Amino acid sequence: MLWLTSSVAHVPRACAQIELTTEGLDGPIVVSADTANHWRQGAYDVWLLRGHCLVQQDLTYARSQEAVIWVEQAAPDSPELSRAIVYLEGDVQIEQNVDGQATRIVERSWFGRFSSVSPIEVRVANPGPEPKTKPAVWHAAMAKRDPYARDALQQAQFAQFDGGAVQNDPLPPGTRRLRAYPRSSSVPVNARYFPSADGSEWIVTVDSGINLIIDGIDELGSVDITTDRIVIWTRGLDQPDLQGQVAQSGNTPLEIYMEGNIVFRQGERVVYAERMYYDATNQRGTVLGAEVLTPVPEYLGLLRLKANVLQQVNRDQFYAQDGFITSSRIGQPGYRLQSGQVFFEDHQRPVIDPYTGGPAIDPQTNEPVITHDRLATARNNLVYLGPVPVFYWPTFATDLTDPTLYVDGFSVKNDQIFGTQVLVDLDAYEVLGIRNRPKGTKWDFSVDYLSKRGLAGGTSFRYNRADSLFGVPSSYAGTFDVWGLHDSGLDNLGLGRQALVPESRTRYRNFLRHRQFLPDNYRVTAELGLISDRNFLESFFENEWDNSKDYTTGIELKRLQENSSWSITGDGRVNDFFTQTTQARADHFLLGQELFSDRVTWFEHTFGGYQELGVASTPKDPTDAAQWQFLPWEVPSQGERFSTKHELDLPLPFGPFRLTPYVLGAFDHWGEDLNGNPLDRLYGQTGLRASIPFWKVYPNAESGLFNVHGIAHKLTFDADVFVAESSADLDQLPLYEPVDDDNIEHFRSRFGINTFGGVTPIQFDERFYALRSGLASNVTSPSSEIADDLAAARLGLNQRWQTKRGYPGRRRIIDWIVLDTGTTFYANPDRDNFGEAVGLTDYDFRWHVGDQLTMLSSGLFDFFDDGQKIITVGGHLIRPPRGGLSLQFRHFEGPFTSNAVIATYSYHMSPKWISTMGSFIDITNNNYGQMLGLTRIGESLLFTIGVTNNSSKDIVGFNISIEPRFLPRTRTLGAGGAAIPMAGLYGLE
Repeated sequence: MLWLTSSVAHVPRACAQIELTTEGLDGPIVVSADTANHWRQGAYDVWLLRGHCLVQQDLTYARSQEAVIWVEQAAPDSPELSRAIVYLEGDVQIEQNVDGQATRIVERSWFGRFSSVSPIEVRVANPGPEPKTKPAVWHAAMAKRDPYARDALQQAQFAQFDGGAVQNDPLPPGTRRLRAYPRSSSVPVNARYFPSADGSEWIVTVDSGINLIIDGIDELGSVDITTDRIVIWTRGLDQPDLQGQVAQSGNTPLEIYMEGNIVFRQGERVVYAERMYYDATNQRGTVLGAEVLTPVPEYLGLLRLKANVLQQVNRDQFYAQDGFITSSRIGQPGYRLQSGQVFFEDHQRPVIDPYTGGPAIDPQTNEPVITHDRLATARNNLVYLGPVPVFYWPTFATDLTDPTLYVDGFSVKNDQIFGTQVLVDLDAYEVLGIRNRPKGTKWDFSVDYLSKRGLAGGTSFRYNRADSLFGVPSSYAGTFDVWGLHDSGLDNLGLGRQALVPESRTRYRNFLRHRQFLPDNYRVTAELGLISDRNFLESFFENEWDNSKDYTTGIELKRLQENSSWSITGDGRVNDFFTQTTQARADHFLLGQELFSDRVTWFEHTFGGYQELGVASTPKDPTDAAQWQFLPWEVPSQGERFSTKHELDLPLPFGPFRLTPYVLGAFDHWGEDLNGNPLDRLYGQTGLRASIPFWKVYPNAESGLFNVHGIAHKLTFDADVFVAESSADLDQLPLYEPVDDDNIEHFRSRFGINTFGGVTPIQFDERFYALRSGLASNVTSPSSEIADDLAAARLGLNQRWQTKRGYPGRRRIIDWIVLDTGTTFYANPDRDNFGEAVGLTDYDFRWHVGDQLTMLSSGLFDFFDDGQKIITVGGHLIRPPRGGLSLQFRHFEGPFTSNAVIATYSYHMSPKWISTMGSFIDITNNNYGQMLGLTRIGESLLFTIGVTNNSSKDIVGFNISIEPRFLPRTRTLGAGGAAIPMAGLYGLE
């Protein structure tokens, strides 16, 4: 990985130092320029470059107008690296893109080092010899390379400007000093002094280009001004000193007028202008044709405020007339907020070091670390798409942590389920004009129109803060989301359920998820999950229904302390169409506690309370109800509940083997079983866990094709042999703690009728699948009801073929091939595995062919009649940020048969176009679904057009989305990882 840190040191010329670590930056180095001089200096080839200088390595580009480079080439076939010492000056731009993360730095000068395993190539036609008189850029480069060299000290006298050497000593409090340098190395500072008649005032003019640095303005450090022409007015009997040798009082009036290509820096803020007036004493001024660039937290680019007239009221406040705010660097961006009046506040303040109580200092720059509060208030606002205004709002206020200008997202879609859809997400803080939004929060409004379903809307509030809540110091995070509509249509949920009447016409989902960390290792977790009807999520938020956590309502207080924890939990059932448990309980865990001088290890889980299992109601739609049945364990039950479960392990050394005999026991009490009677159960399990590792090294295994440099084969055999007995059968109990999520239970309620024409056979009952998998063998089992008689031996073999990759001298160890296998043998197959002695056989194979290509395969097999036989074969090719491809074939055989091909890809076809595709084709059942999208990366907007096709729902859909590009972070399209940077990240695009 490439890391950049910036520091500014004002030696004869201001210079930024960016230190590059070469990890991940190994490619060839290419140097080019318009003209050059070349000579030999010791072990180095020295290049003095001028005009369009470029140093390129991988995706790192360093550009400037002048450069001095020392090149040390490694000998052919040598393991040593070729190295380059680089000094750049004049309009320096450093750009890099590593692992999809882009960085851009603009400075006046830069010093750094590059290295490469390849020879360094310098592309310059007809270079000249060493010049007799070295230019200023040479002396500046020497001073940066060796600041203590005699040659550098002599040049630091700055002979082109009358005066002594530059002073860098700390200023006395309440004073400031001025330092002037040439803007161009070829033109010296030509200053003219005009005293007043009585000698108490001075005017200084420079029309040859100047870099003026004012030290001692405030705690933020220096003000750095670069301009073509300047007029300086100040008071004092002595001629103003522009060489930094004589300090003046901070109260002395100092006013500056600038013209021509002005770059004004203070702290991390940069102002570009053609004309500007600045009162340094009061830190105020007026800027004509102004442009302010300032960084924004959690955003890689720069926020840009441009206005015809910009007034700096004080150090932190600006007032703009007829201005616009954007992140694009285009002169007139296609997406912008145009305002009649803009009040912009950028409060820069030093970060306080908590150990010293003083300002924190950046170790790289030796400058104060700056933090910002950025606020903008605008009146008479119009949001423009190109030349067309699309949205008006009288006023808005924002802290600019999310500079999306009212609209967070906008899309238009069309399909046969929802009709034409117009979906708009708005920033609630900006719409309501809330000026001081709480830090770490995000509040949105949703305004949606679905032509076949109705008008919808909602709001979401997300927060992640570390401060005091209700007077208690803590950190907390969470989400609150409300969305709903009055539905006038029908639900289409797939084959056999394509026209279901909603159980409620007023449809919604409300959820709150909150977690708070309190002092002394306490933690509070609270949830609210309220849905209008059973099919709402599956119809409107299908991805959330399939993949997210169940909607539950409850609160938990928990304390974690070393290897133990206790908690008090209360859960309520508010959605009567789902089977869920209402409960009040207390839990205690103790994991890995050493006993008897570390000879025995103890694990424990104990809980008690009251539980009530509420069973889902029957669907109201006749079509849905005809396919519905209750699961065998779904019986309304309630009562007191107690459980305590313990395990004792006795690790034994036995040569190369790791042997761990163990015993596990549990006592459980239920107030009601499936027959409504109290039930006590004793459960015991004893067994032996064992493992032994082997390894062998093949140091001479080499392959350029597969990038293999030696192989180490490591494998571990492991086994868990156990016998378990239970005083009560599993099928006597309701599942107060179910093993599946609501969506899986929803599917299982239809599985028996749709697949078997009646009741689901016991072979496919989730309770017995969990039992055969050994869920009862864990003290921390998520479902304490899962336990019964079982005798089994689980055998496994885990293998790793490891090799080294990377450049010589910097190779790293990777897992080249991974193959894990396992199988379970059952001592009583008729009781435990439906007549088969072997079951639950699996494998997992991964072959990392290269750093970007991985081949995958996995399988899971049962051998009784209609038992599952699942095989998946495929691969992933990922090339961030360009994109990637995933392709796999999945075979399933069991109660039904399926052979499916699944493919996804995303790819940067050009800097402005990205295509994405996803496809699922079930060859056996003629079931398929496809998605194809094309995204245009505009200067300020992302424009996406897509088409979807779903055979199970018999629909074709189209969508068009328009999204502001300058979101707070880089976007990634698709599983392949095609990254879209924010507008303006790389400057002018």
